[in-house]
Amino acid sequence: MRAVKLNEKLTVSDDELFEMSSLWPSSTGLAHRIWMSVNVNHRHPRPQLRVEGPNRKFYPLSLDDPVVFLAGRPAGLSTAQFKDLKRFVAVNHKVLLAHWNDKIDTAEAIRGLKHI
Repeated sequence: MRAVKLNEKLTVSDDELFEMSSLWPSSTGLAHRIWMSVNVNHRHPRPQLRVEGPNRKFYPLSLDDPVVFLAGRPAGLSTAQFKDLKRFVAVNHKVLLAHWNDKIDTAEAIRGLKHI
């Protein structure tokens, strides 16, 4: 498994990229593309999704309280855009956690997500 270095804190393996599903702003209402995945290999201690920032860097955002960036905040993300991310997580919390915990598949998760 080859790791793709995105910076000192943000590393995503090829396997992890393969396991993630991207959701575009037109589907979510958010300013940035987000990536969700299932934690089947229990690589992460906290449930999370990834927010795509500049230069295809992936910023983990916690799905549990408090909703925070776990390895730094994307450059250029405004306070309003961060509030939208937190609202998206709150509105879709049940679906996002069910997907993270491998209780629903990606298709069911996408059907259950609410656009903000």
